Amino acid sequence: MTTDLAPPRRAIGLILPSSNRVVERVAHRMIAGRDDIDLCFARVPYAGHPADGYDLPVFRAAARMLAEARVEGICWNATRGALLGFDPDRRLCAELQDLTGVPVTTTALATLDTLKRHGVTRIALLAQGDCAETNRIAANFAREGIEVAVSHSLAIRENFDAARVSSDRLLLDLRQMDGSADVQARLIWSTNIEGYSLSTTAGSVALVFDSASIGIQTLFDILENKSVFIQS
Repeated sequence: MTTDLAPPRRAIGLILPSSNRVVERVAHRMIAGRDDIDLCFARVPYAGHPADGYDLPVFRAAARMLAEARVEGICWNATRGALLGFDPDRRLCAELQDLTGVPVTTTALATLDTLKRHGVTRIALLAQGDCAETNRIAANFAREGIEVAVSHSLAIRENFDAARVSSDRLLLDLRQMDGSADVQARLIWSTNIEGYSLSTTAGSVALVFDSASIGIQTLFDILENKSVFIQS
């Protein structure tokens, strides 16, 4: 038996939609300069989920494979939970947590946690889908105590195309929402939209939260015992 093996590096696991082109890029940017954390990725089909939830077998398979890499936390890095009303995400997390024995969160639940920890209750929402979908998301946020005071819909139907939206276009849309309502933060709502640069660039627009990075940051916080998942 080999006895001279080095201790394993710490790791986090990310489950992302099959058509996503942004999450992996953002995750690698977020750990730039760090050599103590490994990123482990798994994909599930973007389509084929029931209207009120998730295709659970594919999520179980993805979570099992990430657990084999000994990750210390898993995030379903997608925004679908807000469209569904958050409770399906809570049930998904509970099931995958029981299955793997490691903490599990989602972008939607991590966003609720982050906004509440920052004392944010009134936001501007920049969403990927059409107006009807954006209104449904806003109503679900309101039920969780987060008011969407103003919103803008990009009207993108094909998830792959979301990754093609330029930072200049995002910045313009965010600035057009500024001043139209007294909001505490701006939320870019799609993990396949490159909003990370806007959330980290000083002077662009005030307090921008990027959904692609918010779940990753929550996993980092879990590793450092700074955060607790909202599951209820």
